Amino acid sequence: SSGINAEWPLRPGELGSNNLHQLPPEIGKLVKLRKLNLLNNNLKELPAECSSLVALEDLNLGQNKFEEIPECLYSLPAVCNLIISNNQIKSVEPAKLRTMTSLVCLDLENNNLGRLPPELSLIPNLRTLLVLGNRFKIPRADVLAKGSAEVLAWLKNKVPQS
Repeated sequence: SSGINAEWPLRPGELGSNNLHQLPPEIGKLVKLRKLNLLNNNLKELPAECSSLVALEDLNLGQNKFEEIPECLYSLPAVCNLIISNNQIKSVEPAKLRTMTSLVCLDLENNNLGRLPPELSLIPNLRTLLVLGNRFKIPRADVLAKGSAEVLAWLKNKVPQS
């Protein structure tokens, strides 16, 4: 049968470049799905049912129309690579991102971020933070050019001490 069912995710979810404006709520049934590629669509949001994708490790939301990181992602325990570049993300919420304890790579390049919160450096396992091509001026381009480790160190240095 065609359509989404629990067996479908045995192959990676390749849904890139499909001019999708929304995902069906049934996506939440793909509890074994490890990789979901939604690159180059017209998505502005994800259905709340995406919070059921507990095995999801790699999520590519690049080249869509997101203005914020979808709320349902914060509850996903296994996501280690989140690509949400080339969207219209205006701001990020480090306190929510910190709950994504498996997150190793966060790609926010070419969005509309006006500020890069220092608290991003507190995401427990984050090693790669890609943020070129946003509106913020601090940290400066010379810091960004040195790579993720330097950017994370710079941010960590700016976290207010409690």
